Amino acid sequence: MKTSMAWIAIARLHQCVGAAGIVGLFLAAAAAVGGGLSWREHRRFESEMRAAASSTPVVAATLVQRTVSLPLRPPSDVPLLLARMERAAVQQGLGWPRADYRMNAASDDMPASLEVHCSLKGPYPRIRSFVSTLLQDTPTLTLREFSVRRQTAETSDVEAKLGIVIYLASDAVNATTTPGGPR
Repeated sequence: MKTSMAWIAIARLHQCVGAAGIVGLFLAAAAAVGGGLSWREHRRFESEMRAAASSTPVVAATLVQRTVSLPLRPPSDVPLLLARMERAAVQQGLGWPRADYRMNAASDDMPASLEVHCSLKGPYPRIRSFVSTLLQDTPTLTLREFSVRRQTAETSDVEAKLGIVIYLASDAVNATTTPGGPR
C-alpha cells in the first residue's frame, strides 16, 4: 500500500513539473549536499588556521607557506608582464587607449605589487577572453575592478575599466607611478 502511494506521488510530481523539473530538483538537491560538504571543509580549514595562528608564529607561517605557494615574479619582470598584457589585448583585437601602473612596496601584511589601471574597447566576449587569459597566465594576478559600459544599445563594443594587481617577490620595490602604461 505504501509503495503504491509513493508511485502516485512520483506520478503527480512528474505531471506537475515534468521530467526536466524532476532532473532539476535532483540537481538542486545534489548541489545543496555538495555545498554543505564544502562548507564543512571550509570550517575545518578555518579552525586549523586559527589554532595554528594561536599556537606559535613559526607554525602559522609554515602553514600559510604550505597553503599559499604561488611563484611570485621578481620586479625585473614588470616590463615583461606589461608587454604580455598589451599583447593579449592586441591578440583579442581590443583597443588599449589608456593604461597607468604603479609599483607598491611590500608592507608587513602584503608583498610588493604592481597595480595596473587600464581601459579597453571592444566586444564584451573578447574583453572577457582577455581577462581569462591574464588570470590563467599569471597566478598571482588579482582582478580588483571590472566595470563595463556601452555607449548605446545598438553598438556591440563596450568600454571596460580594469583594476589589476600582480604580486611581486621582492620588497625592495619603490612606490612609483608611471602614467601612460605599456608602449
